[in-house]
Amino acid sequence: AVVSTQSTGNPNMNDRVVDLLTQSPLIYSLTMLDFSGCAHLTDKSLVMLKKCYDVNWVDLRSCKEITRGACVRFAHSFKKELSITEDKLIHPPSVEVYT
Repeated sequence: AVVSTQSTGNPNMNDRVVDLLTQSPLIYSLTMLDFSGCAHLTDKSLVMLKKCYDVNWVDLRSCKEITRGACVRFAHSFKKELSITEDKLIHPPSVEVYT
C-alpha cells in the first residue's frame, strides 16, 4: 500500500491535482504528504486533504498560498493530536523534527 507521496517543489502541483489525488482510493492509506515548496497550492487543498484519515505528517513549508490558519484547522480536524512547527510542518507531537 502507498503510505506517502512526495511532490517537493513540483511546479505542476496545484489544487486541481490534489482534488484528483483525493478521488483515488489510495488517499485512505496515505500517512505522509510532502508538498513543501509547491507554490500553487492554496488553503482549498487542505480542505480536500482531510480525506486522508491516517495522515500524520504533512510538510507544507514554503507553500506561500497556504495560510497558517488553514494548517491549524487541518491539524485540529483529526481525532489524533497533531502539532505544527516551522510554520507549516504538521506532525505528531511526539516526533522531534530536525531540519
